[in-house]
Amino acid sequence: MQAVGQRASTPHFVMLVASREPRDALADARPGCARVGFVVTKKIGNAVQRNRIKRVCRECFRLWPDLVPDGIDLVVIARSGAAELGLAEVRSEWERARPTLLKRCAAVLSAAPEKAQK
Repeated sequence: MQAVGQRASTPHFVMLVASREPRDALADARPGCARVGFVVTKKIGNAVQRNRIKRVCRECFRLWPDLVPDGIDLVVIARSGAAELGLAEVRSEWERARPTLLKRCAAVLSAAPEKAQK
C-alpha cells in the first residue's frame, strides 16, 4: 500500500489512498464502496489509548460516508498526539485535509484503468 498509494498528511494522521483491486476477473467493473483501515502503533500509547483512537476514527469515517469516493482503500496511520483527540477534532483535521485527499483519490482512480490494461 505504501509503495503504490498516494499520501495526504495532517498533524496527527497520515492517510494512504489506493484504488481497490477487483476480487477476481469475473467481478463486474463497479468499484465497490470505500474501505478504511487503521494503524496505531505502540508509540501512540497503551492498548486503551490505541483502541480509543481507532474507535474515534472509525466513527468519523462512518458518519462521513462521502469522505472518499467509492473504489478507494484508505489507510489511516495515527501519529503521536492523536490519542488526545476527540471526534470533533478528528473531523476538523480530516476536513482540512479533504481537498488534498480528494486530489489523491482522483489521481489513483484515474491510474487504475491504466494498471488494469497492462
